[in-house]
Amino acid sequence: MKYCTNCGAALPEGTQLCRSCGHGISLAKPLGSAQAAAPPVQQGNAPMGGRRDSMAAGAPQGNAVQGGSAWRQGSAFPPQQAPSGGSSGKAGLLIGCGVLLVIGLFLLVVGGVGYYLYSTSSDEAKPAAPPQQTRQTQPAAQEKAAGKGSAEWNDLVREKDEIDIAIGEIANRANQHLKSYPDFRNAPGLINDARAVLERARKAESRAASLRGADPAGCNALRSLFAVEVHRAQGLYKGMVDSSNGGDYSYGFSEGTTASYAFDQANADFDRLYR
Repeated sequence: MKYCTNCGAALPEGTQLCRSCGHGISLAKPLGSAQAAAPPVQQGNAPMGGRRDSMAAGAPQGNAVQGGSAWRQGSAFPPQQAPSGGSSGKAGLLIGCGVLLVIGLFLLVVGGVGYYLYSTSSDEAKPAAPPQQTRQTQPAAQEKAAGKGSAEWNDLVREKDEIDIAIGEIANRANQHLKSYPDFRNAPGLINDARAVLERARKAESRAASLRGADPAGCNALRSLFAVEVHRAQGLYKGMVDSSNGGDYSYGFSEGTTASYAFDQANADFDRLYR
């Protein structure tokens, strides 16, 4: 192996120009294995023997231009401009990040558009709710909802008074019957009238229970009065039925009399507060 006398680079056989520094020289044989590992010798500091060899071979003096080493056509790269992979690696990393960013933005836009289209189609697929219709209250319902002062209210108040009179008349007839007879075995007409008044009081109580109005206290008071009238009529009817079957009428009449006293007090309070 031979070496350049200018820079010390190894030179293949038959080479006339140094590929490292471009110096045209006569090739000198190495002096030994120690010289092969010696560092490159810069121009101007070469051994005298090497310089004489160069001069003897007719090598041109001043093989380097002023201000730096000479570079000639055919050499690989100038010594100061050796290629480096650092800048190209950074450029590739930046390009890769840019590509990933563009892909992410694209997926985000596509996903948003897809969600919007899906939600729009779902809303269109839902059946439209039917429009709410305002129903007009029937006249009968209006009367029941009106409460005190309405036609229904006034009719029930009149019914209460009429049932009270009817129960009083049956009680008087029962007393007159007992003056002539010891029991009610021969009084079927009187028993039927007592049962009719009892059914009438029960129906009136049911109507009062369904009455709704602005004065719930008045509605409840009216319903309570009908309930007491039911007990009055039931006591009379029970006493006469028991007596017609051979029993004692006094138990039924006693219940009816107690209910009659309760009705008189409640009815007086009702007339004072709600009439």
